[in-house]
Amino acid sequence: MEKQVYKATRCSNAKKTMGSLNRHYQRNENFVFRQIENETILVPIRDNVGDMGSIYNLNPTGAFIWQQLDGEKPLDEIAMMLTRKFEVSSEQAQADLRDFINQLEEIDAVQ
Repeated sequence: MEKQVYKATRCSNAKKTMGSLNRHYQRNENFVFRQIENETILVPIRDNVGDMGSIYNLNPTGAFIWQQLDGEKPLDEIAMMLTRKFEVSSEQAQADLRDFINQLEEIDAVQ
């Protein structure tokens, strides 16, 4: 079953909330990121095997954010990059970034 990450259609009552935009996030090494044709997916790895029951499909914005989560860039820098790349307002970029980070936290894809 494929799951959507970022702008997911399912509703969520996330208990975790993203902190300051000064915070740095890093991708969890137990997730594999792949671009296959027109799709970008995240696959969690458990016991050295891909968990094919938990494939997450990222839209272009989510894929771009995922690639920036290197533990070095603060979220405010990533938000600025979003405004330039996707030509959105600063407020929209920050809101989208917060939403996506919260979804990644729910599935333990970031630390």
